[in-house]
Amino acid sequence: MGFVPIGISAYVRKHLECNPRDKAEEITERLNAALAAHRAGVRCRCGNNLWIIGSAVSSYACFTCITGEAVPSEDYEVAEAWD
Repeated sequence: MGFVPIGISAYVRKHLECNPRDKAEEITERLNAALAAHRAGVRCRCGNNLWIIGSAVSSYACFTCITGEAVPSEDYEVAEAWD
């Protein structure tokens, strides 16, 4: 198992279903900022690639450092991170 790719717009819609008080523009902005950092070569303090979705709501870090889990099990990651 691994990450499930999802577009930023699709992820924002899913996020808002669970967090209706959040604002789409703010979430999109945070995702884009984390994606830009990833593309600029920013890495987690442990050296792994950033988890864009997690980094948008937490500090810039990888999946493991944010969740404590070793491997994503069908967790979402923005597809644009793989471009």
